[in-house]
Amino acid sequence: MGIVDLSKLPQADGWMTTADGFDVRAFLLANVTVGEAAALSLLFWPEFVEYRDCVFLGALFDKRSVDTWFEELKGDRSAVENVVNHLHLWDVFAPRSESEYAILPEVASRVAAMWRAALRDAFPAREFVVAVLGEEGDYGPTVSFRSA
Repeated sequence: MGIVDLSKLPQADGWMTTADGFDVRAFLLANVTVGEAAALSLLFWPEFVEYRDCVFLGALFDKRSVDTWFEELKGDRSAVENVVNHLHLWDVFAPRSESEYAILPEVASRVAAMWRAALRDAFPAREFVVAVLGEEGDYGPTVSFRSA
């Protein structure tokens, strides 16, 4: 995971300085509400639900759906987690320019890194696999996790 280059984004126009780079504090102050920041914090550092010896993203957890996946996948806990715990970033963000489409994979990498840290923090005795998908034909950058 490298440095996110915001210089090509239309929203960054006027917020860049040649000496100091991007002033993230000024940009956020002018463009992001506290409510938006709170919602983003749940994306980047999610809450989790434990159910049937599995871990699920709290925002995506639906008991009936999980039970259906357990039946469909013949009790394979890791497979159920993988199906339920995937988030297509296109379902959360609506890119409006080519530069936004181009930077979304970097956002996905950062989401994955934070999910790894949040899972380690919440479940220090468990191991997880956090993945970023985004190959041609996929539904945009996708972050998922399952138990290892």
